[in-house]
Amino acid sequence: MYFTFPCPQCEKKLKIQTEAAGRKSTCPYCRHTIVVPNPPTEEEMDEMAALRNIGQTQQSSRVSTRPAAMQRRETPKKRSTSGGWSDRTDVSTLRSGVLGLALTAAVLVVMFPLQNTYVGELFIKRGGVPFVETFLLCWSAAILYLKSRKIKRQRESMLFDLLPNELSNDITSDSVDRFVKHIEELPVQPSESFLVNRVLRGLEHFRVRNSNPEVASMLSSQSEIDANAVQSSYTLLNVFIWAIPILGFIGTVIGISAAVGGFSGSLEQANDISVLKESLNNVTGGLATAFDTTLLALVMSMMVMFPSSSMQKSEEDMLNSVDEYCNENLLKRLNDGNEGPVGDAAVVVSPALRKAIHAALAPHHAELRTWSEKLESIGSKLTAEVVQGWGSINKEIEKQQQENAEQVRDLDAMAASFLQTLSRLAEQTEKAHEEASGSMRRSAESLEGYCTALGQGLAGLNGVLAELGEKQVVIQGRRRGWFFRRPNGVRTDGKA
Repeated sequence: MYFTFPCPQCEKKLKIQTEAAGRKSTCPYCRHTIVVPNPPTEEEMDEMAALRNIGQTQQSSRVSTRPAAMQRRETPKKRSTSGGWSDRTDVSTLRSGVLGLALTAAVLVVMFPLQNTYVGELFIKRGGVPFVETFLLCWSAAILYLKSRKIKRQRESMLFDLLPNELSNDITSDSVDRFVKHIEELPVQPSESFLVNRVLRGLEHFRVRNSNPEVASMLSSQSEIDANAVQSSYTLLNVFIWAIPILGFIGTVIGISAAVGGFSGSLEQANDISVLKESLNNVTGGLATAFDTTLLALVMSMMVMFPSSSMQKSEEDMLNSVDEYCNENLLKRLNDGNEGPVGDAAVVVSPALRKAIHAALAPHHAELRTWSEKLESIGSKLTAEVVQGWGSINKEIEKQQQENAEQVRDLDAMAASFLQTLSRLAEQTEKAHEEASGSMRRSAESLEGYCTALGQGLAGLNGVLAELGEKQVVIQGRRRGWFFRRPNGVRTDGKA
């Protein structure tokens, strides 16, 4: 259910659903923030409808008194002004990419002073993969920001009263030009709004064909086109959501390969403990790069996935609101004259003329039924082929996911075995360190005993020297001759 109300700032008439009462919105004319009032009661709506009927009766009477030539001049046929499909919510890849690059530079500048912290190391000191992940995250944020602005304008355009009852209660071939002119005078381009574009296309199609079923079929086709356009506008975001975790796995593989390569190169010098410790530091650094890039990628993927899914749901709900608006305000008011007389323009058709018309159209109806059956068979075949194609695509996707899961399990097994090897090597290193410490302790003990014995010998020597004091020991040899005799001993008073 829809109701109209005037903007308190510019006093332009707006139309909105009754469920939106009490919410804040923006006027599409003056850009003023307003609060949607409560819908009018049934009595007030009946009074307003009666006033509109009186005004339309007076207007129709004035138009009927004018010459036919003047009436034809006032309703000239105009060319189609609808924009068809355009990038109503799609954003420019180049513009969003440049904005994402600027955001990436800003993030890296902010993280550079924090490079000694854990968060800063995730962005600065983990190789080149985090830079690419940050760029994709910022690019996705730029796309979401630009799309949110377009979606906001789309919601603002839904407040326009595109089909005011003041022009006419029914949309006929005589009044359709007034509605088209009213929409063209609105401050919005048809290519910028799903609702304005669809209503304008429906009115122009009705002006050319003057057939309610054809307009309904055209609006249904346009609804599918808009839905496909919305879905395709999220293709790049879906690619980024898929690519960011893949980059994390690539960083994991690079880190593990660097760690294993550094460790295998140092095994040849395993006898040197310092070289072994340095190689272990390189191994742990490679593992940090491996697991941190995957962690950062998974977090960034979630940061893109949740806002993207929420925005896509909001945009699909907006398309549903557009479909509801067309069903409630456009299709119900279309009058091609085949459902009965309307007002003063009633035309009485005789039964004989009606039978003649049905008899003349019977062959065409049969041909149409034949074509309908052919189209139904073609549609069933196309549907079967599409279902079969989607089934094969789903099988390929499941196969690829299984292969990725197997690769992840292999990487986990390699990491586990590598950690076991590191633990055994650490145990062997600790054992060798204990044995070296024991041998050095025993050498120190034996050296300490030797030094103790040497000290004792030096102490004894010092005692002997102290006993000798100032004494001299003279030793004389034997002399033979006539005037010498053999000494009987040696004196200790310093003389021989």
